[in-house]
Amino acid sequence: MCLSTAYRGSAEDNNLLLSNVQRIECRSGQVILTDIMERQLAVEGRIVEADLINNRVIIAAGD
Repeated sequence: MCLSTAYRGSAEDNNLLLSNVQRIECRSGQVILTDIMERQLAVEGRIVEADLINNRVIIAAGD
């Protein structure tokens, strides 16, 4: 299983959005993150980086 950690702007602890992300959807200007417990978080913005080797996703705030 490949899980990721999602951050806003850059991969720093204070920018953490959600850990153990199993699913990412993009709809209507939002990035919908779902973790392994099926908790969801909707973030206004777009994915700017998905580093699957290092298990991190960077999301830029909406314009």
